[in-house]
Amino acid sequence: DGQPDQIKRILDQDPKSDMLYFCEDNGSDSGVHARDYEGNFFTIIDSDTLSSESTGLAFSPDNKHMYISYQDDGIIYDIVREDGYPFGSMRLDIKYHAD
Repeated sequence: DGQPDQIKRILDQDPKSDMLYFCEDNGSDSGVHARDYEGNFFTIIDSDTLSSESTGLAFSPDNKHMYISYQDDGIIYDIVREDGYPFGSMRLDIKYHAD
């Protein structure tokens, strides 16, 4: 619905593992999404209860923490992978959207 708001790229040693993460700035896709090197579209975070713009996408220096906020809700999240891996290594089990 909206346009990408903030964009962050995580580079891996294997270019096929590179991910481009971005926030959707409004509409029904407000959340965090990603594209891989083949252009496949993934939803990382999607919420039915948070309707405001997702902003402030950032990663810790070791890429093990993803920070995201929701503008009108005034909430900031610190997200880590349960498997302990950094974002950008080993593909997550996330929702993939085929064209």
